[in-house]
Amino acid sequence: MMSPLTKIQPTVFVVDDDRQMRQSLIALLDALSYASRGFATAESFHRFYRAGMPGCLLLDVRMPAQNGLALYEQLLREGKRLPVIFITAHADVSMAVAAMKTGAIEFLEKPFQRATLVDRVQKAMALDELWRRRDAEFAALARRIGGLNQRDRETLELVLAGESNKAMAAKLLLTQRAVEMRRAALMRRLGVNSLAELVDLAVTHRILSELRCAASENELR
Repeated sequence: MMSPLTKIQPTVFVVDDDRQMRQSLIALLDALSYASRGFATAESFHRFYRAGMPGCLLLDVRMPAQNGLALYEQLLREGKRLPVIFITAHADVSMAVAAMKTGAIEFLEKPFQRATLVDRVQKAMALDELWRRRDAEFAALARRIGGLNQRDRETLELVLAGESNKAMAAKLLLTQRAVEMRRAALMRRLGVNSLAELVDLAVTHRILSELRCAASENELR
């Protein structure tokens, strides 16, 4: 697993069994100052790619052995999410719909306009950067919540339920002063300065967790 401190250059990964097409795409990307890397088969890309490598995927749909759609579905199951631009010489409506359901940026039929491809790559790279920034923010938030002990979590749940200090004291069989001390300790651990900040942080973490869970379930359907 790569260290979160490791800075890796975003790359456009080109997976296409057509050697001439693959080389043409890489030459175009190089001319546009994008880092790129080509693969002749889905298997070779799958062996190479590791979660955390930033960039986007230019993926031919029809390839020997494993096709592009099957490869991308496999990546999603393994938690390796990349924006993808599916490319094919065989336009097919049902295939396009399947591609979009996996999170594709676009479905392009060969031959396509250079300007169109460039536009899609720019959007895909921007989306990947956005995804990774949000993932980093969620990870930082999850670490803060995950570092709480059982007493902190118990206190936090009561705060989120809107319980007053008096009600919390009654439920926990503590004095109100002890409850105030618990709440103060919880706020220090989470690095917040007010009850409003505490609630906002906890609610944000809960919502993001639920959204990520729902997104993962949808990707695997």
